[in-house]
Amino acid sequence: MLQWFGEFFATLPDALHALWLFGDPENRGRGWYGVFVLVLWAIPFTALPLYIAKITYGKREWVSATMGIMGASSILWWVFGIIPSAWMFFTSSEVDILEHSIIPSSATIEVREGYVIEIATDLYNVIVDSVSAVMMIAGIVLGCWAALRIQKTLPKQLAADETKPDAGGYR
Repeated sequence: MLQWFGEFFATLPDALHALWLFGDPENRGRGWYGVFVLVLWAIPFTALPLYIAKITYGKREWVSATMGIMGASSILWWVFGIIPSAWMFFTSSEVDILEHSIIPSSATIEVREGYVIEIATDLYNVIVDSVSAVMMIAGIVLGCWAALRIQKTLPKQLAADETKPDAGGYR
């Protein structure tokens, strides 16, 4: 186990360098490309619609709702599409750097000299898939929490000439 920690920290710079070069097919050192794409996407498709939704809240409800949905859809696109896909692609393309040192490839217990019990033989793929599943579950939980929080802080407002209907049920 201690050997794995040593390999982890020894390989970490190589893994971070591979992450920086991720998305550059010819590995010419253009790691800024991913950051550029993220910023290029985040401003017009996420931040701008959410800002418009905020400034039009209470004045133009349909504009506010439409812009809020556009901003939220952009966030959900990244949370449920881009990030998990990039994780799977990165871990499958950098197996030689990640396997054994960053992500264990198997789990074994050495009971005595020459006698080893294998707990998991394909632990690398199990961990990669589990991280993806945890990202999805966390996205669902955080999305529900954010929707309820937004609904609580920004309740529906009635128009100036609108009255709240009686919700009396059957009579």
